[in-house]
Amino acid sequence: MKKLLLNTNKIVNNLIDIVKLLNFRDAKSQSSASTINMSLRLVCKHIMVNRFFGGIALVFSLGIFLLMIGAFTAAALLRFPGGLGAFYMLCLGLLLVVFFKILLIPLLSINKEKIALLIEQKYPSLNNVLISSLQLTKKQRNTQKIKYSGQMVSMLVDEAARKLKQLDLQSVVNKKPLILGNTLLIFSVLLFGTVYAFHRSSLDKNIPLLFGYLSDSSSIGGEPFAVSGVPVIGDITVCYRYPLYSGLETKTIYNTSGNIKALKGSEAQISAVSGRPVTSAKIIYNESAIIPLAVENNKAMSGVLQVLENGSYCFEIKDLNGRITRDPALYTVEVIPDLPPETSVIAPAKDLVVNEKDVVNLQYNAKDDYGLAEISLAYEVGNEKNTRHLSRFDKRQLFYNGTYKWSLSELRLQPDDKVAYYIEAKDNDTISGPKTGKSKTYYLEIYSSRKKHQELIKLQELLVKEALWLLSDDLVNRIDDEKCASKEYLLMRQDIINERVSVINRLFTDILVGMQEDVRANYSVYYALENLRKKFRDVTEQKQTAIQKAMLAIVGNDVPLAMLLELQVIQDREVTEVEDMILFLNEMIQKQKLDDVIDTGNNLIQSQNTLEKLLNQMRETGDMELNEKALAELNNIENAIRQMMMKLMQMAQSEHMDEFLNADAMKGIEQDDIMGDLNEMKNALKNGDSETAIEAAKRMLSSLQKMMDQMNSASQGLTDSFYSDTMEKMDTMLDNLSELENKQRTLAEKTEDLRQEVQKRVSESTNETLKSFFEKQEKRIEGLKQDIAGTKKYLAKNELLQEYLQTKQQLQQFSGQREIPASWFSDLFENDNKSGMSKQESAKFSGLTRKNAELNREINRDPLQRDFLSIDKELPQTEETLQHLEEMLKGREIAESLTLAREIARDTNHWNNRMQDSIEMRKDAGKELLSEEELKTTKQIDDAAKQSQKIVQDLESIMKFLDEHQIAGMTLEDQETLKKYAGKQEEYKNETEELMEMLEQLASQAPFMDEEANRQLEMASNSMSGAKQRLEGQDISGAVIEERESLYRLSEAKEGVQRAKEHIKQGMIGEGMPMPFRGSMMEGQVTSTSEKVEIPSEDAYKAPKKFRQEILDALKDGLPEKYRDLNKDYYQRLID
Repeated sequence: MKKLLLNTNKIVNNLIDIVKLLNFRDAKSQSSASTINMSLRLVCKHIMVNRFFGGIALVFSLGIFLLMIGAFTAAALLRFPGGLGAFYMLCLGLLLVVFFKILLIPLLSINKEKIALLIEQKYPSLNNVLISSLQLTKKQRNTQKIKYSGQMVSMLVDEAARKLKQLDLQSVVNKKPLILGNTLLIFSVLLFGTVYAFHRSSLDKNIPLLFGYLSDSSSIGGEPFAVSGVPVIGDITVCYRYPLYSGLETKTIYNTSGNIKALKGSEAQISAVSGRPVTSAKIIYNESAIIPLAVENNKAMSGVLQVLENGSYCFEIKDLNGRITRDPALYTVEVIPDLPPETSVIAPAKDLVVNEKDVVNLQYNAKDDYGLAEISLAYEVGNEKNTRHLSRFDKRQLFYNGTYKWSLSELRLQPDDKVAYYIEAKDNDTISGPKTGKSKTYYLEIYSSRKKHQELIKLQELLVKEALWLLSDDLVNRIDDEKCASKEYLLMRQDIINERVSVINRLFTDILVGMQEDVRANYSVYYALENLRKKFRDVTEQKQTAIQKAMLAIVGNDVPLAMLLELQVIQDREVTEVEDMILFLNEMIQKQKLDDVIDTGNNLIQSQNTLEKLLNQMRETGDMELNEKALAELNNIENAIRQMMMKLMQMAQSEHMDEFLNADAMKGIEQDDIMGDLNEMKNALKNGDSETAIEAAKRMLSSLQKMMDQMNSASQGLTDSFYSDTMEKMDTMLDNLSELENKQRTLAEKTEDLRQEVQKRVSESTNETLKSFFEKQEKRIEGLKQDIAGTKKYLAKNELLQEYLQTKQQLQQFSGQREIPASWFSDLFENDNKSGMSKQESAKFSGLTRKNAELNREINRDPLQRDFLSIDKELPQTEETLQHLEEMLKGREIAESLTLAREIARDTNHWNNRMQDSIEMRKDAGKELLSEEELKTTKQIDDAAKQSQKIVQDLESIMKFLDEHQIAGMTLEDQETLKKYAGKQEEYKNETEELMEMLEQLASQAPFMDEEANRQLEMASNSMSGAKQRLEGQDISGAVIEERESLYRLSEAKEGVQRAKEHIKQGMIGEGMPMPFRGSMMEGQVTSTSEKVEIPSEDAYKAPKKFRQEILDALKDGLPEKYRDLNKDYYQRLID
C-alpha cells in the first residue's frame, strides 16, 4: 500500500512538473535557467507528440486487425453461446493493454530528469552538466539542505545553458515509435482494403452482424439480444457438386457473397448462419420454388439448390417468437453454359486438287470445356452427306490432337468431282444433350488421273519405238563395217545414233517425272524404268567415250581394223542391253494396259450398282425424273463398255498376250450378253417398265463380273510370269548372303578373341608404359575439350553468326511447313503464285530471304567470319568425334583411337590453316586488328590443332611399340592359327566373288536390281582381301578392322537385295502403290530420286517366241533392201 502511494505521488509530481514545463512562457528572459527550461520544454513536446500519435496509430491498427478477424469469425462465434461476448471482451482487453502500455504509462512517466538524461544520451559532450544543474537547482530551493556554493551552481547552470544553445534539440527524440505506429496503421488499412476488395460481400454481411450484436444486446455476456425487424444472415458457405460428365471435383467455397455460379445440373449445398435464433428456414427460389433448410443449434441452416436455370433466391426464417421474416438480400443464380466443342483442321488446312486414289493426311484437333465424346469426319459428295467416326472417348478428354489417313479410293470418286469436308466433334453433355462443333469447311477437287496415266503409257510405247529404231541403227551401222574405216564416216553415223540416244534419255526423264504425280503408276514399274535408264545411259556413254578416245588417238582419217573390232565389241554390249530393254518394256506396257482395263471394269461394276439403285428407287417412289438419270447413266455405261472392249480386242490381237486373253471369248461376251442386256434396259426404261430394266441390269452385272473374273485371272497369270522367277532367285541370293555373313562373323569373332588374348599378354608386360601413356592422353584430351568449349562459347556470343543461323532456321521451317520445293526459291520474286502461298506468307518468306541474303553478304565481307561460320557447322561433329575418342582411350582401343584422333587433327588443322590465311588477308586489306575475343579464339583453335597432332603422333608411336611387342609375344600356335584364319578368309573371299557374278547376272536380266548391292559385295571382297593380308602379316588388330568392314558390306549388300525384293512384291500387288515422293497435284513441281532399283531375272520377263519374231518383222519392214540379208541372219540367231 505504501509503495502504491509513493508511485502515485511520484506520477502526480511528474505530471505537475510537465504541466509547469509546458506552460513555461519566459521566452524573453535571457537567463540560463530560462534557456534550460525552454530547451527541456521543446524536447518534452517532441516526446509527447511522438508517443501520443505513435500510440494512437498502434491502437487503431490493432482495432482494424481485430475487426477483420471478427468479421470472418462472427458467424462461427454465433454458433456458440456467449461466443461473440467473449470475443468482444478479448478485443477490449487487448486494446486497453496496448493503450496503457504503449500510450498512457510512457506519457505519465515523463519528468525533467528523464528529459535531461535523454539529451545527455544524445549529446555526450554535455558531460552531465545538464542533469547536474537540474538536480543542484532543485536542491538550492531547499536552503536547509543545500551545502554547495551558490556561485558554483550558477556557473554550472550558465555552462549548461551555453552548451544547450549550440545543440540541435530537434533530433533528440527517437521517432521510431511514431514511424512504427504509422507504418502498422498504413499496412492495416491497405490489408483491410485488399481483403474488402476480394471479400466485399462477406464483409458487408458480417461487419453489420458483428456490430448488430452490440446494438441488440443489453450487455456483454447477458441475455440473447432482442429480435430486430430484418434478419441478419452471414457466413454463407456453398459446396458445389458438379454433373458426373464434367469430371469436376466437389468444390467448397467459404464466406461467399451467397451468389451461385455453376454448370447446369450442378447441386449447390448452401450453409448459412442466422444472426438470431431461428426455429425453421427456407430458400425462396425465383419467387416460386421453396427449398426447405435444415436448422441446427437454432443458428446454422443448410439445404440443396439444383442449378438448372438463371435466377435468384433469398432466405426466409422463423424465429423463436414464431415471427417470419425474409432476408432483403437477393442472391443471384447463374448457370455456366457448357460450350460446344471447338475443332479445326491443322493440315492441309486449304483446298486441294487431288487424285481420286490419293491418300489425304489429315491433322486435326478438338477441345471442349468439359470433355469430348466423339470426333468425326463429315464429307459431302454431290448431295450425299456421309460421316466417318475418327475417335470416341470413354474417359474425360478435354483436348485431342489426331491424324487420319483418308484414302479417297474408297469414295469411288470420278474426275472433276468436288468433295466438301470438315471435322465434327460432339461433347459429353448428358444434361442438355451433346452439342456439336464444326471446323471450317475445305474442298478437294478430283484431278483426272486416268488420262495422265494413259498419256504416260503412250510415252512408254513411244520409248519402245525409239529403242527399236536405235536397235535397228546399231544392227545396220556396224562399226566393223569397211565404211567405218573412214573416221569422218564413223563419226557421222555415230552422231545420228547419239541423237536417238538423247531422245530416249529425254523420254525416260519425262516418263519418270510424270510417274511421280501418277497415282495409278505401279511402284515397281517406276524403279524398273529408273534402273533401265541408268543401265542404258551407262552403256551408251561407255560407247561414246570409247569412240571419242579412239578418235583422239588417230592422227589421220583411217581407222585401224583392230580398233574398229574393239569398238564393235562395245556396241554389241549396247545392242544386247537395248534388246533386253525393249522386251522388258513391251511386257511391262501390256501389263499396265491390262491393269487399266481391269480398273475400268471395276468402275463399270460400280456404275452398274448405282444404276440398279436408281431403278429400285424409281420403282418404289414412282418418280419419273429418275428415269432420265437412269438413261443418262446407262449411256455412260455403254460408252465405257465399248471403249473397254476395244482395248481388250487390241490387246488380245497381240500374239504374246494370247496366253492370257482369249479374243473370241471377249467378243462373245460383248455380243451375246452385255450389249443385249444394255439394249433391253434401254427399251424397258423408254417404256417405263422398271421391273424388266432391273432384271436386265442384274444380268448385265453378272456378265460384267464374269468378264472381270477372266481379266483378273489373266492379270494374275501375267504377274506370275513377270515376277515369280526373279523372286526365287532373290531368295536364293539372300540365303547365300546370310550364310556367308554368318561364316564371316564367326571368323571375325575368333580373330577378335585371339587379338584380346595376345593383347592381354602384351599388356601385362607393358602395363606401366600404357598407364603413363593414357594418363598423358587424358590431360591432352582435357585441354582439347577446353579449347573447343572456348571456341563454342565465342561462337554462341557472335551476334552476326547467331542472327544469320536463326534467320536461316526460320527460312527452313517456313518452307518446310509449306512443302516448298527447293527449285521455287530462286523463282520466288518472279512468280509468287508458284508456291501457292498467300500474300502475307509470300511477304514474310520474301523478307526472310532478303534478310538471309544481307546477313550472308555481311559475313562474306570478312573472311574470318566465314571461317567462324564454317567452324560452327562442323563443330558438333568434331565434338562427337572427340567424345568417342575419349571413350576409346578409356577402353584402351588404340587402333580406333588413332582413326578418331586423325579425324580431329584433320578438322582442327583445317580450321587453323584457314583462319591463319584469313588473318593474313585482313592484314593485307588494311582492316582493323583482331578483337580480344577473336584473338583468344584463334589461339584456342591453334592450340587445339597442336594438341590433336600430338595425340596422333603419340598414338602412332604407341601402336608401333605395341605391334612390335605383339609380334614378339605371339606363340607358334598363334601364328599357325593366323595362317588358318587367312586360309578361311581367302575361301570366303572366293565365295563373295561368286555371289558377285551371280548378282551381276541377275542385275543384267532384272531391271529391278541396281548396282548398289554388287558394289557392296565388291567392297566386302576388298576388305576380305585386306584381312587376309593382315592375317598373313600377323597384324591382328588390322585384320579385325578389315573383317568388321567386310561384315558391314555384306549386311549392306543383303539389305540391297532385300530392298529389290520388296520392290517386286509391291509390283505384284498391283497398280496404285504409293510412290515415296508423290505430293499433291501442283503444276511445275519436279522432283527426282537417286535411289537405284532392281528388275526381274532372265525368265521373269521371258516373252513368247512369237513376240521376238514380231519385233523382227517390224524392223525388217523399215529397212532398205540391201540390209535384209544382214538382218535375216541376226533375226534367225535371236529366235534360236
